[in-house]
Amino acid sequence: MDLDAITARLEPRFGKATHRWVPGLPDRVAALVSEWDLRLGAEFKSGNSSVVLSCKSPAGDAILKLSPDAYAVGEETEMLRQFAASGRVPAVFEAARGAVLLEAVHPGALVEKLPVPPSPAEYAAFLTDLHSAGDPASAPRKLADWIDVLFNSATKRGADLTTSRKLRDELLAVPTDTVLLHGDLHLGNVLTDDTRGLVAIDPMACAGDPCFDAVDYVLEGLDRAEMVRRRDELAAAADIDVQRLDAWCRVTAPIGATHVSNPGHRAELAAFGRGEY
Repeated sequence: MDLDAITARLEPRFGKATHRWVPGLPDRVAALVSEWDLRLGAEFKSGNSSVVLSCKSPAGDAILKLSPDAYAVGEETEMLRQFAASGRVPAVFEAARGAVLLEAVHPGALVEKLPVPPSPAEYAAFLTDLHSAGDPASAPRKLADWIDVLFNSATKRGADLTTSRKLRDELLAVPTDTVLLHGDLHLGNVLTDDTRGLVAIDPMACAGDPCFDAVDYVLEGLDRAEMVRRRDELAAAADIDVQRLDAWCRVTAPIGATHVSNPGHRAELAAFGRGEY
């Protein structure tokens, strides 16, 4: 492991705590290798919150994930166990404070990188399976709270959320089915698996409207016509309310636009958020 590179990657997220955590990382990994009988492989490129290593375990190919944020790792572990019955998340093999050993997903291609996206029927089956598992009462947060976090972050990036806030309030005012949501189901958190099809990783689980987990599939369309097609076909295949799905897409489109580098796609997302179909 390149400890200097890990420090540089994690420091923006964890600040000074990074410099206390990273020096102890080799000993921590060595202890887990011994305790869980692992053979380490390569380090994966990952985000700014964890270190991820491939490995072999007694249970099979695995992923070892460690983070300075032990609470977040613990929450992820518990929510993956909640979703386990769906067959649409990696199995948890082992867990310890600040670390988790997960089943490896093969081939593990990111859906956002696929040349051809999953069909609406395939994605609907994935969502149906995922939402059939888990107890919404176990969620560490409600959808309304998670939306506030997303709004606050997007506001700092300059998003105009006037319409989004109004639609959000209207949606939350109407009672609907409540399921355990993945909560962060952008297509970089959806992988391909040889036997199970689509598999979700890195949940930010919350309890709320099942339509919410469907928005990113819709908004990955490169223009409004494609977004509308995905919206209508996914709603029909998943048997969800197309009007509520449309409204949640409009709530989140301006948030998504702040993450998109392509100016054309960013403009299409902003227009969809305004209801300009």
